[in-house]
Amino acid sequence: MSLVGVLSAGGAADVPAAREGGHTGLIMSSSAEDFPDLRRWTERQPIAAVVMRLVAIGALTFGVVRTDRPAAWALGGIAAVAGVVWAVSVVRRWRPLVPAAVVLTLCGAVLAGSGLAEPSGLTYVFMGMLFLQSVAEPRQTALYAGIAALTAGAISAAAANQWGQYPWILTVAVGGYVAGDARRSRRLAVERAQDLLVMTRRANTEQAHAAALAERGRIARDVHDVLAHSLSGLAIQLEAADALLTDGADIERAHTMVIRARRLARDGLSEVRRAVAALREDVKPPEETLAVLAADYAEDTGWPATFEVTDGPVPPLAVETAQTLQRVAQEALTNARKHAPGAAVAVRLAVGTDTVSLTVENEAPAVASAPLASSGGGWGLVGLRERVELVGGSVETGATDSGGFRVTAVIPFTREDEVED
Repeated sequence: MSLVGVLSAGGAADVPAAREGGHTGLIMSSSAEDFPDLRRWTERQPIAAVVMRLVAIGALTFGVVRTDRPAAWALGGIAAVAGVVWAVSVVRRWRPLVPAAVVLTLCGAVLAGSGLAEPSGLTYVFMGMLFLQSVAEPRQTALYAGIAALTAGAISAAAANQWGQYPWILTVAVGGYVAGDARRSRRLAVERAQDLLVMTRRANTEQAHAAALAERGRIARDVHDVLAHSLSGLAIQLEAADALLTDGADIERAHTMVIRARRLARDGLSEVRRAVAALREDVKPPEETLAVLAADYAEDTGWPATFEVTDGPVPPLAVETAQTLQRVAQEALTNARKHAPGAAVAVRLAVGTDTVSLTVENEAPAVASAPLASSGGGWGLVGLRERVELVGGSVETGATDSGGFRVTAVIPFTREDEVED
C-alpha cells in the first residue's frame, strides 16, 4: 500500500497482483515487515479513519456555527457537506473525491478571508491543499486549487476589509501544498521501491530457472562422460573375456576380465549416481585422478599408458577446474580405446603461468579393426568443448604426424583459494 494509504485510494494494488501472478523470489520477503512504516493505523483501520475525519469535520462545523454569524452558516454548511463527501469518498473511491476537496478548500478560504470563522476556515484550506497535492491527478490540480483559494481569500478579505487575515491564508495554503508535496514524493519513492521489489523477485525467479537449466546441462555432460568411459571399458573387457572363453585358452584370464568388467560397471554406476545428485564436494588433486585414469586404462586394456606432469607441481585448483580436467581425460581415453585399439597413450599435464593444459595423445592403432568405433552417439567431443568453454577454456583436437590423435584442453589457471575469496 502507498504511503498515504486510504487517502490515495490505490497504492500497492499492483504489487499483490504481481505476486499472485507468480513473480516471487527468495531475495526479499513479502511480509508486512517489507515496508513497516506504511502499515499505519489509519491504513489498517479505514472505517475508524473515516470516523475520525467525520469527527474533525463536525468539530470544525461546530466552530463555524458558534460564531453566531448567519453569513458563515451557509458557507459552513457547504464546507461540511463537501467534507463529508471527501471523507467517505477516500474509502469508497467515489469520483467526487477531488471536487469535494476543492470545494472544501475554497469555502475555507472565504471563511478565513472574511473573518467569519478563521480557525475553521484555515484548517479547511490546509486539509484541502494537503490532500490535493498528495494524491490528486493531474498534479496541477493542487496548484490551480491553491490559486483559486488565494483569489477567493483575497476577494473575501477585500469585501470584508479584513486584509489582516490574508497572510494567514497564504501561509496555510503554502504550508499545506509543501506538506502534500513531501507526502507525494515519499509515496512515489515507496511505490518505486515496491516496483523494484517485484522486479527483483522476477529476476530472482528467472535467474534460478537459468541456473537450474545450466545445472541440468552439467549433469547431462557428467552422465555422458561417465557412461562413455565406463561402458566402453566394460564392452572391451566382456569382448575379450568372450573371446578367451570361446577359445578355451585361458579361463583364468577370462575370469579376471569379467571381474574387471564388474568393477567398471560398479564404478560407473557410482559415478552416475554422483552426477545425478549434482555433487559439489571437493575432488581429488588432478594429478592423482589423471594418474589413476592412465593406470586403469593400461590395466583394463593391456595397452601402454603413461602420465606425467611438466613445468612444475600442480597447485590446488578450483573444483570446477579439477572436474573438467578429469572429464577431458576420460573422454580422450574413451576415444582412444574405441578408435585406436592397441595404441600407446600419453597423458601430460602442463602448468603455465595462468593456464593449465592437459594433452592426451595416442599413437596409431596397433590393429586395423576397431569394433567399438561405431559405439556411442558421436557427441563426446562436442560435449567436451562445451564443458571446457564453461570454465573459460578451449579444446583443440586433430591427427598427429605419426597417424595418432591428440586432444589438448587449455583452461585458465583458477586457484582454489582465489575462488573462496
